[in-house]
Amino acid sequence: MLTSIENQCEPLRGASIKALTTYRCLLLLGCLALTTFGFSQYRNVILLLGCEVAERDFGGGSGGRPMQDARCDGGFVAVGFHVQTGEFFNQAWLDCVPMRSDGTLGEDRRMTNRTGPSGGRDVHDAQCRPGTVLRGLRGRTGASIDEAIGQCTSPQDLGDRDDRYDRSDRNDRRDRDDRNDRYDNGRGETTNPITIPRPGGRPAEAHCPSGSVLVGFRSRGGAWMDHLSILCSDVQRTY
Repeated sequence: MLTSIENQCEPLRGASIKALTTYRCLLLLGCLALTTFGFSQYRNVILLLGCEVAERDFGGGSGGRPMQDARCDGGFVAVGFHVQTGEFFNQAWLDCVPMRSDGTLGEDRRMTNRTGPSGGRDVHDAQCRPGTVLRGLRGRTGASIDEAIGQCTSPQDLGDRDDRYDRSDRNDRRDRDDRNDRYDNGRGETTNPITIPRPGGRPAEAHCPSGSVLVGFRSRGGAWMDHLSILCSDVQRTY
């Protein structure tokens, strides 16, 4: 009888050891998963759009009076623009979308108000490729705006230079960085040009400072748009 009981207990003892081993394996896998998730949070870069705005001059004449700004809503970035023209540029405004913390863009597309004096009849559109944002303008200016071409780049490329030097040093280098930015390394893209019927003037360009993105237009005007500037917001990187 004793031998019979011992023989019955052996399978139970084996099953208990197997269950304990399985439990320990599952516990270990759970700990590894939590650790991996925890450390991944520190590896992920979070992008935050700053509240301060930097103005960069695109060009044009010295006449006209200040017009209201065309400005994206808070947390939104420019991905395209529109211009209403007659003989010259009259009004300009922007298409804006929200920028998520991972650098991707949201679907909520909003137009800003218009900057510049009323007038003109034809509306022209210039759009960045989906997934990219406006970083600046190039074109031609004289007594007014003759041509404007948007310059675009991926949001994930913003702020790469911030890792190389701190903010105070970056402020001292902004003017030099303006022309030495993302467009020089082949990753920048351009929109279609918007040009007046009889363009002239001289080459002009305005780039957002390194680590910034375009969020608005500022202009002066009278009978038409005399002068145009871009407004840029800093994209701050945190971990």
